[in-house]
Amino acid sequence: MSQINGFYAYATILGILFVCGMGVPIPEDITLISAGLLAGIGNISLTGGMIAGYVGVLVGDMLLFFIGRKFGRNLFLLPFFKTIFTPKRIAKAEEKIHKNAHIVCFTARFLPGLRAPIYLTAGILRVKPAVFIFQDGLAALLSVPIWIMLGYWVGDNLNRALEIAKEIQIYLFSGLFIFVLLYVLYKRRQSAKVPIENQI
Repeated sequence: MSQINGFYAYATILGILFVCGMGVPIPEDITLISAGLLAGIGNISLTGGMIAGYVGVLVGDMLLFFIGRKFGRNLFLLPFFKTIFTPKRIAKAEEKIHKNAHIVCFTARFLPGLRAPIYLTAGILRVKPAVFIFQDGLAALLSVPIWIMLGYWVGDNLNRALEIAKEIQIYLFSGLFIFVLLYVLYKRRQSAKVPIENQI
């Protein structure tokens, strides 16, 4: 990938991220790190890499979401989707979305194994487009720069970047777990409060 530059580099980044967004098991994080590597060795600009990474991630996610909204559960019967979205993964995605669409659409970006089925299921379950786009876009604003800057900082050493990526993922998952836990505790506390009018 270090041999490509300019337009072809941007097109490759966008294309791979688009395919990742469709649920094909290609590591999205590695693609973003590679974009950072290309920026680090001067094949593309850092700003251009950021834009290509963000647009590629968001467009792929949105397409999967709107496919779900348009075609509904019949998608799961098609050979392509049936192979990628197993009944077990779909069931987990539905369970998470039913509990809280807002938080799920945000946190799904940090869950590689469940990301695609959650986005597709969010569309099937008719989550509001504005909610999905805002939450997913906000999460991408956090995740995309992290991976691209990692690649940019390590230069052309992909192996070193992947080692650091594993450490970052641990911190991300830990932070995500704490965030979700605090959110759940907050929601439970709010639901446990008795309205004043009910106390009279």
